[in-house]
Amino acid sequence: MESLKIAIASDWFYPKVGGIESHIDELARNLLYKGHEPLVITHDYRYMKPYVDSFPYQVKRFSGFVYFRKHHVSMGVEQIWRINEFYKREGFDITHVHSIYSPFSVATSGVSRGLRNVPVVATNHSFYGAPKYLDVIIGRFLRKNLNKIDTFIAVSTPVARDTKNLLGGDLNDRHILVLPNGIDTEKWRPPEPEEREQARRGLGLRDELMILYLGRMTERKQAHRIPFMLREALRISNIPKRKVKVVMVGNGPTRPVLEKNLKSTGIGEITEVYDFMERGRLLPLYWASDIILMPGILEAFPVVGLEAMATGRMVIGRNESGLSDMVVDGVTGLLAKSEEDMAKRIAWALDNRELLPVMGEEGRKVVKEKFSWEVVLSRLLNIYRFTLEMRDDVDRRYRFYKLVRGLE
Repeated sequence: MESLKIAIASDWFYPKVGGIESHIDELARNLLYKGHEPLVITHDYRYMKPYVDSFPYQVKRFSGFVYFRKHHVSMGVEQIWRINEFYKREGFDITHVHSIYSPFSVATSGVSRGLRNVPVVATNHSFYGAPKYLDVIIGRFLRKNLNKIDTFIAVSTPVARDTKNLLGGDLNDRHILVLPNGIDTEKWRPPEPEEREQARRGLGLRDELMILYLGRMTERKQAHRIPFMLREALRISNIPKRKVKVVMVGNGPTRPVLEKNLKSTGIGEITEVYDFMERGRLLPLYWASDIILMPGILEAFPVVGLEAMATGRMVIGRNESGLSDMVVDGVTGLLAKSEEDMAKRIAWALDNRELLPVMGEEGRKVVKEKFSWEVVLSRLLNIYRFTLEMRDDVDRRYRFYKLVRGLE
């Protein structure tokens, strides 16, 4: 495919750290490696200055008059005008916006397709979380302003369903493709025996079975319910409590509740809780662990699950989440339908320790086949190509049919 000049736009990018930010960075690096010209456009994160943009690709920041510090969102009429002037000079081939709930993404898609006739691909990374009483306003606003997007991508099947329900109405003819985030399978890899032993020694482990939770501690993530799941799992399993070690990494509004629950259930006796860690420090934690717990229901595309499987770890999580696109139940991990079912699945894993590495190996195979950047980027470039072809095409449905068949 010929080299493309690609605008990648979102409110959420570094120096803020999170899943979308990491994905955009890795996407830009992989596009650059393949000979394309990615350029990230975002806002200035004025409250996080000073910081330095030291990336191998260009980053252009546009400050907005209004800046919502809590949500890291910026907007303004002058901001849109300057983005339009920037598009005039740069001559982009295509725009790829990230999160349809990002005001910056929505505004940029309007400039790109509405003013400059540059096709737009939008990736939705999350579920629509507006309360019902606000949906009349927010939902209507989104549906009105997302009509400049040519191709919608969802990071998982549950997110695709949720996005389809949101669009509805005038946009119900827009097809939504499922394309997951990619992962570097060379960096996120299983440990050598000596690497695993060193990682476990660093945590003071001997022969204990280690259970790991990584992520924010919010109602949605359900980390604060893990003590109750583990208490029940230990009650019905055959493994002594002293043979289990729990490590939890993260922070958030429900951490005080978690700490209270750890104490009341007695699970705190075998648990260590750490604050957020830099992503680069997480690899040894995966290597040392035996089971990764992901009890959240509204997980759009759980990057932790992808990293865990890439490193050969076995995952236990909820079937309702985007984890269902990754985990083959009973083969690469376990998927539960409820909190009680989570406890039963954990108990099974505790009693079948010898099978956990086998499931981890199968998970690693799935990640390499479906989620490596080589595979994901190839599919994404096909989406770019067909979106460009559809730009002035009347028979969009036929074009989309060809695209779907080409991605199968």
